Amino acid sequence: MANWYLHDGTVYYSNRIVHTNILILGGMVVALGDAADEARQLFNGPIRDYDAGGQLISPGFIDLHTHLREPGFEGKESIQSGTEAAVAGGFTTVCPMPNTNPSLDSLDVLDDLNRRIARDACCNVRPIAALTEGRRGKKIVDYAGFQTRGVRLFSDDGDPLEDSIAEQVFLSVGQIDGVVVNHLEDKALVGEGFFCEHIPPESEYLMLQRDLEYVRKTRCRYHVAHVSAWQTVELLAHAKAEGLPVTAEVTPHHLTLTRDDVKEPWGHFQMKPPLRTTKDRQALVDALKSGVIDIVATDHAPHGREKQDGLIEGSPFGVTGLETTFAALYTKLVLTGDLPLERLLYCLTAAPGFLLGVEAELTIGSSADLVVLDLGLKKEVTRDQFKSKGTNSPYIGETLQGWPRLTLCAGEAVFSC
Repeated sequence: MANWYLHDGTVYYSNRIVHTNILILGGMVVALGDAADEARQLFNGPIRDYDAGGQLISPGFIDLHTHLREPGFEGKESIQSGTEAAVAGGFTTVCPMPNTNPSLDSLDVLDDLNRRIARDACCNVRPIAALTEGRRGKKIVDYAGFQTRGVRLFSDDGDPLEDSIAEQVFLSVGQIDGVVVNHLEDKALVGEGFFCEHIPPESEYLMLQRDLEYVRKTRCRYHVAHVSAWQTVELLAHAKAEGLPVTAEVTPHHLTLTRDDVKEPWGHFQMKPPLRTTKDRQALVDALKSGVIDIVATDHAPHGREKQDGLIEGSPFGVTGLETTFAALYTKLVLTGDLPLERLLYCLTAAPGFLLGVEAELTIGSSADLVVLDLGLKKEVTRDQFKSKGTNSPYIGETLQGWPRLTLCAGEAVFSC
């Protein structure tokens, strides 16, 4: 049913939390407040009255950094399982990275992916296309063609841009008003190993220094993926003060954990970039609060059950994250007083929506993509709760507070508990 009357709760609206009611008809937000109450009394059709007392209603979250693994690696995740995990975490739009097989480097691959999305997704999916063919760093893709199909973000994900093609990429993406998203990792500075001792911050911030020179030269819009180091934060602060068209994201795990939290099973804490020091974590929190970092993104990187019991030989990097994002950040940052709730919600909704070019605020006439959050609900994170195929999470065994009760996409209930 796409008709709802959500009443007696609080609502995140215009970057404030207010008491108001919401009327949804035909999957669209049609009235708020007194107007919603009056229109509800006049409406004679089928409608669901939802008592949101004690709960918070927000626009659905948007994740700019998701790995759905399809096509090619459906044993790790699929469009169906990944979007089921997304809506369970309150996300109504996700942006899958192109590290698939084949990678999203042509319009034919995009057509195939869109058919899969239409068939299997239970929320909005906005793909991120590759920067180069096969993500091999040799030949650029048809950026203009992708742009005509609504794709505006481009990334080679775990394969950082090489010097030999970087300037051409920035020039070409800038010409179509696209956004370059780079995975900052100078592999020449990375050793053999899984954690921060082998993946130093220099591998991140020195590549950002290089990329900022291309931004200055081309004025191409540029987005920094999964910031992890305080030095990166300083470079971002200077770039923004300079007026460069730069944005950045940070993950829940980098905001809430450090290298001191790493424990068995080790595979639940193995990601790129790695968890770093307390100084790094605090710099990330401060930057998110101040606006130097704009967006929270999950970097949801499931590997099925491959790493659930620890590290294996050649263990792949990445942890599952969609379902625990809000609860982890609400528990560890909002309840502790380190981050205002309004700022967290903004960084999960309007900020990524603006970069993606989609409506992400609660307005009359907007699609009813909403999440209802029970801020008092406490749950222990367990393996068997995940809808994702990925079962390695650094939060397993922890009790977190603040979980989605209901997620709507275009007014349809895609998750409820």
